[in-house]
Amino acid sequence: MKWEGRIIPLEMHGGGWRARCRTKAFACNISTGTASLPEAKRIVKAALDERKAASPIAQQDTKSLQFLADAYLAAPKRSSDSIAKRNVCRLKSVVRDGAGTDLAGFQISNLPALWPAYVARRQGLDRPDYATRRGINRGINSAMRQAACLLTKALEPHYLREGIILPPHAGKILLAAEAPKVPAEADDPALIEAWHGLREVDLPMWLTVGLARFAGLRQSEILAFRGKWIVRKGDATYVRLQDRPEDGFQTKTGIPYSALVMEPELAEYLRTMDAEAGAVALVNTIKWIGRKPQAWLKPFTGAALSPLHRLRGLYADHVKRETEQAILARQAGIKAASEALGHTTIGTTVDHYLDADS
Repeated sequence: MKWEGRIIPLEMHGGGWRARCRTKAFACNISTGTASLPEAKRIVKAALDERKAASPIAQQDTKSLQFLADAYLAAPKRSSDSIAKRNVCRLKSVVRDGAGTDLAGFQISNLPALWPAYVARRQGLDRPDYATRRGINRGINSAMRQAACLLTKALEPHYLREGIILPPHAGKILLAAEAPKVPAEADDPALIEAWHGLREVDLPMWLTVGLARFAGLRQSEILAFRGKWIVRKGDATYVRLQDRPEDGFQTKTGIPYSALVMEPELAEYLRTMDAEAGAVALVNTIKWIGRKPQAWLKPFTGAALSPLHRLRGLYADHVKRETEQAILARQAGIKAASEALGHTTIGTTVDHYLDADS
């Protein structure tokens, strides 16, 4: 049977139905004493409703989203502390725009009604419109996704320990139809040419722009970067991104990964860096990286709202382009080998003469 979004198993026991659930978050063992399934469901529902009413944590209406946000920041989670704080800030803006109040003034029990109210107010309508593609819908959906990170299923056990019961489907959001996103035009060739000239006149700017454009690093990753992050595999150079508690750095998601450096000059410089040397060594680096590189990049990135972050898109295009060229070159090589061997199909060449890893 289903009760408040939970599936409660029912089984026959001693001639009657019994509801039994052994999960730590929701344990129950209710004998109904009846073989009638509808009657058993009614008895179990009444017993669960009574248990909920008697529970000291049942009064969820008295708890605000501020209480939930504080519990979220103290919970174990995959995201870094800085990302968790941003998620809370985004929830604040959603509550402010959708309900006209702050976290302390919004009750947890009202969460399901928050999302459609937020969509409607951002769209300037009386009712939310989910079907029409609008330019603003991309920002609306992004805000809801980030705010809903506080309401993931994995956090429910922690919230229960803190005395918080989320209403059913609190984190279920309906996304509005999005208009296709067109990246801001960027003059990549001119950018790269100007970047090469920076090394002799402004090394921190050269490294900052280079790590964003040719390694795809985020702003926070550039600020925390150290020479010991560099890993060399043959002729390839990678930036190894992982949690580094000794340096006070956490990745965005907690998942380690390696970013390939796509520019030989930058790769060679990074390989020779001192292990503790950083990319940016300026006073008040957060303010510097938020202003100076953005201003320098503006002539090359057009209407991009965050020029430094726009370089991540250019890096992704670069990787895709190099990958496509490698695939085309391999296909051309296989075709030439097939013709030289006199095979009627290239499948014969691949199956019998080429290694699986070639």
